[in-house]
Amino acid sequence: MRLALRGSTRPALVSGEREPAVRVLVVRVPEPPRTAGPRPRLARKKRAVAAVVGGLVLAAAVQVGFGLAVHTERSPLRDPIYFDKLALLRGRPAFFPGPTPAADKPATLLLVGSSRTLNGVDAGAAGDGLTRRLGRPAEVFNFGQAGAGPVTNAVYVRRLIAEGMKPDFALIEVHPVFLAGQRPDPPEGRWLMPFRLRPAELPVVRGMGFPAADPATHGPRGFVAPLYEYRFLVIDRYAPWLLMDNNRLNGGHESDARGFARQFESVTPQKRAELMARTFEQYADYFPGYRPTGPGIAGLRDTLEQCRAAGWRAGLVLMPESTEFRGWYPADGVRELDAALAGLATEYRVPLVDARGWVPDGETMDGHHLTGAGADRLTDRLVRESLAPWLGGAP
Repeated sequence: MRLALRGSTRPALVSGEREPAVRVLVVRVPEPPRTAGPRPRLARKKRAVAAVVGGLVLAAAVQVGFGLAVHTERSPLRDPIYFDKLALLRGRPAFFPGPTPAADKPATLLLVGSSRTLNGVDAGAAGDGLTRRLGRPAEVFNFGQAGAGPVTNAVYVRRLIAEGMKPDFALIEVHPVFLAGQRPDPPEGRWLMPFRLRPAELPVVRGMGFPAADPATHGPRGFVAPLYEYRFLVIDRYAPWLLMDNNRLNGGHESDARGFARQFESVTPQKRAELMARTFEQYADYFPGYRPTGPGIAGLRDTLEQCRAAGWRAGLVLMPESTEFRGWYPADGVRELDAALAGLATEYRVPLVDARGWVPDGETMDGHHLTGAGADRLTDRLVRESLAPWLGGAP
């Protein structure tokens, strides 16, 4: 409230008197505050609704966009281990010669297999050894992948052919345990999850007898909620510090520029015993009644057929296993394995390298993965006794 004197009536002044100052009290009453009318309230409500709708649209766009990126493989999250290895392989242009290879193109050898191959063959050293023995340049790349069995290898070979890769030679690993067919659940099913496969690859592996259900990521959820479906892979690739103990998908299998992942140079007897027990537990279900009749045999056959059609000169290799590991197979199963592989080698006219006993037991970490010293031993003998004669044209 504000007060002020403005003026008032007064009596007439006598001559000579001063006019007295007169003040008038004026009271100003403040106007009541204006209340929001219906229109401002409606405008604010519309803005709030628009913000919510805009946020939902943006979130949906991010999900759909990310789903498309995975589906079209612009993002490598469908099968990140494969795409990481492919990126390394693309750095070796000799494996992608095109329709008219250069005259000085080196001889190229691709190794395809599981972590046994990944940890067992030093591709750089093998390439150097072949170059010396052949008297001409040679390049070797190790495309071994942790958990890859014959069905996975068949899928990968198909993909690499579609990518335009054309090595002169391809050495395909045979993992005997992954050939087990006496159980309805193939051992490779523990590693080859269906979401890693492209939609067109599902009928292919099913044709090999491999059970692969349609994954949710191939349906609407792959576009509506891909960040949820691929949550672990997103964290593994883009925020690995959030993983406990940095337990990454490919942890411990990081490879060099030629695809080889060297392990410990040696392990103590106590540590080796612990790792052997863990290995037996991992595969124990597939040793009783072992019979090499599973989808893995069909996977091997498919790989050899694809190599022959693409012009790759293929070979098969059995990687080292310790004496104890080889003792876990029943004798009848081993005889059937040897007969089946000899039959495939004869049918497809490919070499078969049996390196199961090439490395001393003490140079395996867990009975079938090699130490650094074991990898050196295997690589040297493989180059000297098998690869150099093969690439050199010996029958």
